[in-house]
Amino acid sequence: MKIAVACTGLGVAPHAAQCESFMCYTVEKGIIKDCRNLPNMGITSAEAVSLIKGLDFDTLITGGIDMDTANELCKAGVEIVAGVQGTAREVAEAYLNRTLMGAVELCQAHDEAHDPEDQDVEDAFQKMALAMGL
Repeated sequence: MKIAVACTGLGVAPHAAQCESFMCYTVEKGIIKDCRNLPNMGITSAEAVSLIKGLDFDTLITGGIDMDTANELCKAGVEIVAGVQGTAREVAEAYLNRTLMGAVELCQAHDEAHDPEDQDVEDAFQKMALAMGL
């Protein structure tokens, strides 16, 4: 399993598109075996999607993400976990231990057929993005 955490410094970036780097974790049998930092050299959201898909990441953890990028990654089979705060290592370990608090798995919210409840979820994310100034 591979986990990417969008980072600013050592902490989770408020928004994936504006992160300084991606902290990349390789996990074996539920234990982090390798950690590497991949600098964000000003790539676009589309390039970030290609990068994450191309490096076979299973999960992207971030503070926030635009829905178009999230949808593209979800279609590629990448789980998106947003609304996260803390250090990259803390959130990666919490994710693995299923103790990550306050996180929202976006792919699950969009996998089901579109119904009125889905619109409520989308509205909530838009409100969250506005509140965060994104």
